[in-house]
Amino acid sequence: MKPSIYYACRLPVAAGGELVNFQHVATLRRKGWRAFALLDDGSKVAVPSRPYAVPMVQMGESMVFQPDDVLVLPEITPPASWEKFAAMPCRKVMHNQNPYYTFQSFGAMPALNAYGLAGGLCCSRFTAQMLGRLGTQLDWQVVRPFVLPVFSQMAGKDKKRQVAFMPRKRPVDAMLIKQVFANLYPHLADVPWVEISNMARPQVAQVLGESQVFASLSQYEGLGLPPLEAMAAGSLVCGFDGQGGQEYATPDNGFWVADGDLEGFAHAVAKALELPADEAQMRVLNGQATVSHFTESRFEQELELAWRHVLGDQCRDFMLPQPEGAVHAN
Repeated sequence: MKPSIYYACRLPVAAGGELVNFQHVATLRRKGWRAFALLDDGSKVAVPSRPYAVPMVQMGESMVFQPDDVLVLPEITPPASWEKFAAMPCRKVMHNQNPYYTFQSFGAMPALNAYGLAGGLCCSRFTAQMLGRLGTQLDWQVVRPFVLPVFSQMAGKDKKRQVAFMPRKRPVDAMLIKQVFANLYPHLADVPWVEISNMARPQVAQVLGESQVFASLSQYEGLGLPPLEAMAAGSLVCGFDGQGGQEYATPDNGFWVADGDLEGFAHAVAKALELPADEAQMRVLNGQATVSHFTESRFEQELELAWRHVLGDQCRDFMLPQPEGAVHAN
């Protein structure tokens, strides 16, 4: 049998990183690679929960891996699962979307190095460099996720004087920042703060498209897509870069503050809300220029280059049969 690439996935999708795994599979299939979404035992296979129409197989006793197959596992895979997969004959690759979460899989980097991974993919240069500093010896291939077009489609909408925010990772900070802000700027206390929680991507884009300001509560990120999505939607971004946001955060595209500086955060929100129109427009344009580095075409290019690097001369073995007369770039 021809070898295949299997990305460990789950349904329903509950986090951005899980969506990215499906995007990898969908892109590889479109580019002519034999790739599948491998669903865990707890996944509920239902059409409404499928983010992309990709071929899926379910993990179980009937699932048999061949030595040349490649199993792609996220950095949050539990240690017991890594131990189980170690006994399987296929090659294993880690898809690391958050260097901080790597410790959920391997408590020490020498253990990761000793596991015998065939390669590593990661979401940013920040992640690759941090993993290197921590002592990993893998040759990490950077494949940056892309910002969905639905966000840039909202850029021309009329903005409301409101602040959009996602409190999931920092609920206490979110509460305190709003209180500090209201006390420091009583004349802005009636500005609505619109919470983004448990929304589909089109709904998130709608809220961002209507919001003058996005308050970034990023924390322990490998990259951090929400600030980029807000930039694409034409919002002014202020707040924390979550470390991973160092990949794109500049003084020109956001009012960034030091991690934990809640008072500075409140000042940044006020400055963004009261920014003169011409200056606000310039910052929006700077943000959209930043987002232009996170396109789907660039993502596709980086993904193919990464797999060609990982598989080397075996790339052709992973290609799907082509229709007669078709030409596939190699």
